[in-house]
Amino acid sequence: MAFVHLIVLVLFVEVLITIVVSFGIYFGFAIYPYTLTTLTTTGAVVQSPGFNATIPLYMPSLADLKVPYTFLRLGTPVWGGVAFLVTAILMAVQSFIRGMYLGGLKGWVLNKEKVPLFANGRRYFGDMIAWTIFQSVTGAVLLFIAAAFFPIGLILIIALMCYSLTPYVVVLENISFSAALAKAPRIFRSNFGSLLPLALLAMICTLGVSLFRSLTPPWGYAVPLLTYAWIGTLLIGWLMKILAVKLTINPEQATVQPIGEVRTRGIVNALIVLLIPVLLLIGIFTASGKHLNMFDFGSKKQLEGISYLTSFSDVYYASKTKYTAYLWREDEYSIAMHLPDLSGERKPDELRGIADITWQMDENIRTVQGNSTRIDVKPIMHKSQLMYRLVKETAKDGNVYYSSLRGSSSILAGNVEPREPFSVQIMVSGDGSQIFVIQYPTRFDIAPVFRVSDDGRFVITGTSPRNPMDFHTYWFTTEQHTDHIFSLLAAKNQLNDTAMFNRAYLALASAMQEGDGRTVVNVLSTMRQSGVDVKAPDWDIPTWTDNLQRRYQGASLQKSLELLTKAGIQGGYEVTDLSDKNEDKVGVYRLVVPFPEGVIPITYKESKVDGKLLSIQVME
Repeated sequence: MAFVHLIVLVLFVEVLITIVVSFGIYFGFAIYPYTLTTLTTTGAVVQSPGFNATIPLYMPSLADLKVPYTFLRLGTPVWGGVAFLVTAILMAVQSFIRGMYLGGLKGWVLNKEKVPLFANGRRYFGDMIAWTIFQSVTGAVLLFIAAAFFPIGLILIIALMCYSLTPYVVVLENISFSAALAKAPRIFRSNFGSLLPLALLAMICTLGVSLFRSLTPPWGYAVPLLTYAWIGTLLIGWLMKILAVKLTINPEQATVQPIGEVRTRGIVNALIVLLIPVLLLIGIFTASGKHLNMFDFGSKKQLEGISYLTSFSDVYYASKTKYTAYLWREDEYSIAMHLPDLSGERKPDELRGIADITWQMDENIRTVQGNSTRIDVKPIMHKSQLMYRLVKETAKDGNVYYSSLRGSSSILAGNVEPREPFSVQIMVSGDGSQIFVIQYPTRFDIAPVFRVSDDGRFVITGTSPRNPMDFHTYWFTTEQHTDHIFSLLAAKNQLNDTAMFNRAYLALASAMQEGDGRTVVNVLSTMRQSGVDVKAPDWDIPTWTDNLQRRYQGASLQKSLELLTKAGIQGGYEVTDLSDKNEDKVGVYRLVVPFPEGVIPITYKESKVDGKLLSIQVME
C-alpha cells in the first residue's frame, strides 16, 4: 500500500496543475514553467504524434513527456502579479508534496513499509522549496544564455546536471539543502557509471509511454498520466536504492520518525485505492475545460448568422494570390453568448465565458457498399460549446474590438468527434452587435489569415495558401442586411492588391459583383495606366457604389449570397468567345456579371500570344 500512496501523490499534483493551468487560460494568467512547456507554435494544445525520451526526476510529470495539461488552447502567456502569486503558491504546494513523495519513496525502497508522509513533507519542505527556487532561477537564466550564446549555454546546462541529485541527497542523508548541494556534484561524478544504465532504461521506458500521447482525447491525457506515474515511481525508487547503497544509508535510521504509530486500516486503504480513478476522472474533466461551465451564469445574447470562406477562386489565381474573394453560405447558424453592456464609452479589458454555437463540422461519412467502404467528407450541423477569453484591442481608427488572438478560445469536448482536431478564433465588435468565429484545423497557423478591418467592425479573413476552404468564418449579428455585407466586402477589398495583371477583368467583375465602387474605380484606373483601352462610364466612387448596390434591392438574402459567391469560386462567370470579332493574334470575349435584376456585360480583348489585356468595354 505504501507504493499506492505514492501514486496518489503523483496524480494529485498533476491534476492540481491541470486545474491551475486551465484556470490560468480562462482568467488570463500564466503558470511558470507549465504555460511555456505546453504551448505549441500555433498556440493550440493538442496531443501530438511522436515520442519523447526523458529521465524522470523527483516526481513523474506530464511535462517530462511534453503532454499538455489541458486540451484548451493557450493564448499569449500573461505574466504579472497574479501569475507570480499563483506560481509561487503552486511551487510551495508542489515542494511540500515532493518532500512527502521522496520521503515516502525512501521508506518504501529501504524498509518496504509505509512512512508518515505528512511528517516527511514538513521535514523536507524548506529544502525542497529551496531546490525548486534554485532550479527555476538557474533554468530560466540558462535558457536565456542558451538562446543568446548556444555553446556556452549548453555547457552550463550540462554542468547544472551535476547538481540534479541534490533533492535525493537531502532525503537520503537527512541533511540541509546547502550541504546536499555541495555534495551532489561529487556523488554524481563518482556514481555516473552506475547511474548511466538506469538512465538509458528510463529513456526507453519514457519513449514507450510518450507514444500514448497521440491517443484521442481524453485518453491522450489519462493513459500517459497513469502509466508514467507507475513507471516513473519505480524508476525513481530504483535510483534512490542505488544511491542508498552507494551512500551506505542505514535503513533503520533513514526514515523520519512518526509522532505516534502509523496505523493502516482496511477502509483507509480502500479509500486510497479509490482515489486513483477519482483523480483520473477529475483530471480528464478539467483537462477538457468542462469545469469552466461553473462560471457560465446569467442570460445570454443569441444571434443568428451566416458564414463565408475563402477558396482558390479564379480571381485569386489570376491576381497571383493578391486578391481574396469569399464563398458565402446561409444556414441555421446561431450563437448564444453572455456579453456585458458595451454601448458605453467605458469598456472592460477582457470578455470571458462559455458560448453555445450551432455550426457545421466536417465529418467522415462511411457508406458500406458490398465488400467496400466509401468514405465521404460532409459538413454536418452540430451544437458545440466554446470557451473564450477575449482581449480588448484597438483598431487603426481608434475603435475598440475584442479578440481571442492574444486571449484564448477553445472548443469544449462534446459527443461529436470531428474529422480532425479543430481550433477557433473569436472576435466581437466594440459595441457587441457583431460576433465572428473562425473555425479551422489545429494544424494550421491562424495568424497570417486573421485580419480585422481598420474600423474594428469586421473579420476579413485572408486566403490561406494551404487549404483555404478549411477556414470557415461565421458571422453573427443582431440583424443581417445586404448593406452590412457590402460594408464587410469593401473593408476586405481594401487589403486586396489591384495592381495590373493578366485577366484583370476578373478583379473588375468581382468588385462589381460585391458592390464595391472604390475597387471598381481603382481597377479601371490601373488598367488605363497600364495602356489598356478602357471604355466605361466616367463615374466617381459613390456613383459606382450606388449603381451596383441598388441592383440588389428587393432580393432575398439567399439570392444575394448566391450571386456574391460567384466572385469567390472557380468558373463563377460565363465567358463567351466572340469568334466573329477575333483577329489573328487577338481574341474578343464577353463576360457577364449577374445581378438579381439584369446583368453587366464586360467585353474585352486580349492577346492570344501572351494573354495581355488590350481593351475592355463595360456596359455597352
